[in-house]
Amino acid sequence: MKNKIFKERLKFFFFGMLVVLGILFLTGADNQTTLSNGRYQISAWGGALGAKSGAVGAFVVDTVSGEAKNVYTRTYGINDKGRVVKNNLNKHFNSYQ
Repeated sequence: MKNKIFKERLKFFFFGMLVVLGILFLTGADNQTTLSNGRYQISAWGGALGAKSGAVGAFVVDTVSGEAKNVYTRTYGINDKGRVVKNNLNKHFNSYQ
């Protein structure tokens, strides 16, 4: 009787270990690199230039080299009355200055 209970517990222990190992293998199965997410990523920024004015813009990050370049800037409010300062959104990353 004790031998039968021991074998059943051992069977459930190994089955549980197999389930845990299966979950660990499946959660580690995603092997994405930076290039599979896209080399260039765009992000926005904004800030106040005073009580009634500010600026907004966007920059692009090269995820391989880590280089970031400002590609769009626009001021609004009293300063420059909403003038677009820079708009390079239709250019390739390497042509930005």
